[in-house]
Amino acid sequence: MFFLLNLTIRFVKRDQLTFLSYTKQNDSYAFVFYFRMKRNELGDNEVKTIHQTLIQLAFQCRGVFYLPYRQHYSYQQILHAYPMFEEFLDKKRVYDSIGLFSNDWYEYYRPKKEFSMTTNRINEIKLTTDRFQIVEQRRTNSFYLVISNDILREKFRKFLRTVFNAEPVHVIFNYVNRAVRNPNNKNDNDIYQELQNALKTRQFAFTRKIFAIVKQLRQLRLQINDMLRQQITIFKHLGYCGKIRDIVSIGDGGRCIKELRQILKIKDGRVYIVNERQRLTDIIERNSLFSIGNFIPYNFSNLTDVPIPSESIDLVVCYMGLHHLPQDQLDIFLKMIYRILRPNGLFLFREHHAYEQLKPLLDVAHMVFNVVTDVDYKLETNEIRAFRTIEQWRSCVRQIGFQDTFIYDEQEDDPTDDIMIVVRKPETQYFNTNDMNEIIENKTYTKISAYHESNYFRPLEWLVVRIIMEFGQYLNHTPFYYFPYMKYLSIYWSLSFTETDFAIKKFGLIKALFVSPAFLMNVAVGTFLSMAFLQLSFISFLIRAVPAAQFGPEYEQLIIEKIDENNEDFNFKESIDERIDDIQILIENRLYAVRVPRHQVFNSILKKIALHSTKFNLLSISEQKEQIQIELAINNNDNERLLWLKQRSNMDIIFEYKSPLDQSQTRIILRVKLRHLLTLIRECAQFEADNSLTIIQIYDHFY
Repeated sequence: MFFLLNLTIRFVKRDQLTFLSYTKQNDSYAFVFYFRMKRNELGDNEVKTIHQTLIQLAFQCRGVFYLPYRQHYSYQQILHAYPMFEEFLDKKRVYDSIGLFSNDWYEYYRPKKEFSMTTNRINEIKLTTDRFQIVEQRRTNSFYLVISNDILREKFRKFLRTVFNAEPVHVIFNYVNRAVRNPNNKNDNDIYQELQNALKTRQFAFTRKIFAIVKQLRQLRLQINDMLRQQITIFKHLGYCGKIRDIVSIGDGGRCIKELRQILKIKDGRVYIVNERQRLTDIIERNSLFSIGNFIPYNFSNLTDVPIPSESIDLVVCYMGLHHLPQDQLDIFLKMIYRILRPNGLFLFREHHAYEQLKPLLDVAHMVFNVVTDVDYKLETNEIRAFRTIEQWRSCVRQIGFQDTFIYDEQEDDPTDDIMIVVRKPETQYFNTNDMNEIIENKTYTKISAYHESNYFRPLEWLVVRIIMEFGQYLNHTPFYYFPYMKYLSIYWSLSFTETDFAIKKFGLIKALFVSPAFLMNVAVGTFLSMAFLQLSFISFLIRAVPAAQFGPEYEQLIIEKIDENNEDFNFKESIDERIDDIQILIENRLYAVRVPRHQVFNSILKKIALHSTKFNLLSISEQKEQIQIELAINNNDNERLLWLKQRSNMDIIFEYKSPLDQSQTRIILRVKLRHLLTLIRECAQFEADNSLTIIQIYDHFY
């Protein structure tokens, strides 16, 4: 039993654009029936009978039926009403090769043979990309294939008009057309050489080259603006605006970085520029006369790791195209990016959707760009162009461990299908100390509080001590008038400016410079040292050591968590060092507050705690829970150890210098998160054993 509720008659205009249009031939009237019946098997059968009756009536009137939600018509009836249905299925396979988008209607009506074809396609892509299978990276007949194909020829014209408009479209097209039809040119390399010769020997070649460069610069700014639009759209869609701070740009001079930081209002944060070399044209590309980040030279022909700390970057951008990289080293490159990204960090890159029919056009686009920008013939013939489809590229990055965001964007009217893709490094779980900090705050025990900003000035204080010590040792074998006074003064004041800048940014001008006694002490000591060394340097007079201020016993208070499964209380005096005292048990068998002497004893006791067989977490030092500074020495010019240190996560290198007396030793002062301090000490122990690395000092605080 059913009830007809309503019948509407609509006028529908002719539609020749969509695949499944029901008004392809003429403007039509559409009859739409609304009726009510029970949603059960009996009701569904009644609806099917009604649908079939109406479909037959529509066919008798040379009409069609609109695809209803229920599957009440046959595959043959679909083909009769919608002749382009199978072409629709073909397009679906091209643009959704892994079957990501589907519904009940599609699954019901697609032929079973189409299902098996899709399965085979998925398996083929998985085998190709998950194993980084080598794909064809050079073709030899692309110019001919483009010029002889109507569709590709028009796409090539469009590329010259909308993407690379450095020369008049008809000029470049005619040069290419003539070179292709020249019987002496057997392959793409021959055509490239003819194009080179044509551009160099044409009338007013130099003037035209200048105009081409000007147009290239204008085109570059337009492309940068469009790439900025694409990136901001992606970041807004993912909710990353305001979350990006540290950036790495790979393969260019810093394109988009300055504007991106302005748009995202990034006032601090680190920027690394990873490229083959610094060029004068980088000024134009980065839109800045001065460098916008730390430059790291990189050989894209021999891919290696970079000296960037692990999990220290929020965004890595690579606009150069992964298809130019050596295929057998692609995993090294992607793993390097994965390593330096923080959890939830983004890797953004651009790649062509290089299905087989498009590859000749991509080759020609690259070769025309190279010949117009005057790329040497040898460099052109050695250029890698290992194109893949977008799904293959996504599979490659997923194999490394990235998560696919399924977000992309591209330049409008780009016939090369150059798509901007973004993937994400998965989030990992870290030890959460919030609950433990709350317990510590609420416990009643004797607390020692420190000036947090004083830790920024402790390296300076200890640098003075070491200068005097090295000066005294120097006098054991060499007259004082050979001592490098000015080098030591340069190191002292460079470190002073660096530490003061960090302290001001962290705590403000007043607190860092006037409230903290550490800064005032270092200014006084530094002035005295400068006066003494200037006198000694110029007049070689009587050596006077800087008198060290005398204080009574000084201590630091450590909050230590024992994470060993042993339930017995730990005896710090017997097991670690007898100089540990004032031991307070905050949580039985787990949490302790202990007092240790400062200076070198502090350094020694922390190393003993870190290397003890019982495992500990260091939660705070005199109520300070964030970062602490530590100084290391890399011995014997051990570049491998230096790279290892720079790649460590959860730390920042503050200052680095060569010892004036021992050029084989590099001293490094760094900040490390307190909860990772003991882990760092344990990692360094094996290198202290082979004398490639030495922990010089773990800096305490000033009170």
